[in-house]
Amino acid sequence: MCNGETCLRLHNRVYTVIELEGIDLPTRTVVGAISAPRLGPYLAVAGGNTREALRLYQWNIDLSGAVYEALHVFEVFLRNGIDQRLSEWNAAQTDRTARRQHEPEWLLDPARLLRRLVGENITRATEQARIALRGHNGRTVTHPDIVAQLSFGTWRYLLPDRDPGRQRLWVDSLHAAFPNLDGVPPALVARVDGAYRLRNRVAHLEPLLSAGLVRKELNGMRWVLAAMNSDLEAWFVSRQRVTRILRARQT
Repeated sequence: MCNGETCLRLHNRVYTVIELEGIDLPTRTVVGAISAPRLGPYLAVAGGNTREALRLYQWNIDLSGAVYEALHVFEVFLRNGIDQRLSEWNAAQTDRTARRQHEPEWLLDPARLLRRLVGENITRATEQARIALRGHNGRTVTHPDIVAQLSFGTWRYLLPDRDPGRQRLWVDSLHAAFPNLDGVPPALVARVDGAYRLRNRVAHLEPLLSAGLVRKELNGMRWVLAAMNSDLEAWFVSRQRVTRILRARQT
């Protein structure tokens, strides 16, 4: 029994979250505002020590911020590399109905294959770009405006899988975005997918208490960037804060 206190059951143990001896009222207020379910994973790692759980919670906030910074750089490099190759590919495609070549701006004039693969994404991103441009004296939506609105998932799911269209796009175009690729395409896709899933965890404020997982995905991002250009990987590594914050947990 917790006698009315805020409690949490994890792994068949009941942790008292708020009413612990020696915990001051301001700290209890903070813990209550975070909520028992959200603090639970940190409390479990901290062995029921509320102060240590709060320290881990703050550490996770710092780590999430650093991971998001790294993902920001990774996604921009990845999307711009893919975008460049798709622009070249799209301009080489023929619109047989109109008897003309498509424009390089594949988001404004996508070839049939791209319409099939990511047509809904393009439509949604175009509308979001229009909304973002309201109040800009009616400026027309441009290709870069739409690129900025596309989700990480769009780029991840343009990479090859069993779909013949994605395989064709890889062979005809996207492989050129990764000239230093050391391995088969599934190895690349797996690492991009890992970064994509890590981004979703950070976006949903989920705990990043597994340092091994974070290191794995950070190394995966490095691997992908090295496959694109060694200078991109070096710049990424020199500016990321993830490694330092992971080490801080050990001190």
